Formats: sequence, structure tokens, C-alpha cells
Amino acid sequence: MNEFDIRKPDTSKAELIECKDNGYEEMDPIGYFLIRINEGRLEAGLCDYENVNVVKKVWIGDKPQDVYRQITEDIQEIMKDHVGYLAKELTRAWICMKLDVKFVQDGKMDGTFPEVEWIVKK
Repeated sequence: MNEFDIRKPDTSKAELIECKDNGYEEMDPIGYFLIRINEGRLEAGLCDYENVNVVKKVWIGDKPQDVYRQITEDIQEIMKDHVGYLAKELTRAWICMKLDVKFVQDGKMDGTFPEVEWIVKK
């Protein structure tokens, strides 16, 4: 029996799925999130489009998955794409927190992230 090697997985028999470009991102009717690190913990604050940057509710946790799982439990109508975004940004924030580098929500327009430059400079 062959063991699975995560560094060199055998994909020769895997089904390949081409992912289509979905174009623009649809805005989630529930609102948007502002993510930050505060006193060594992750925070995700829910805002709505009418009151820009006025936070209605804040989820606080130590790990990204704790925060986004609680959000999805509390707001079951959240869009799947939005959950993916939360997971990505909360994980980036957590990594920045662990590496003691500044976190800025969202990456640059070229798809890179600002903290990569800060880590390289250290």
C-alpha cells in the first residue's frame, strides 16, 4: 500500500476541474466585515452599506476558524463567497499577529499582500 506524501501527491488519476472566472464579486446582502487584531485577538465587525464603517456586531476569537465558524452559525444566510473571504482574511490577520507584523485588510491589486514585503524587510 502506498502512503500519501503531501509533498509529492500522486495526481495522475485525479479528475481535473477547470475553475471558471465568475467575473465580478456580488455584494453580500448581510453587509461587510472589518477585520483587525485588537489586544492579541482577532476581531470581525459587521457593518451595513447604509452606515459605512459603523460596526453593528463584533465577533472576537483567538483562531480564524473560531471566528468564522461562529459568524456562520449566527448568520446562516451569509454568502459562501463571503465565508471564504472571511477565512482568508482572518487567517492572514492571525499570521501577521503571530509574526508581529502589521495587518492591513485586503491585499494589493496585483494579488500580493503587503505583509510579504514587511517580512522580507525584517
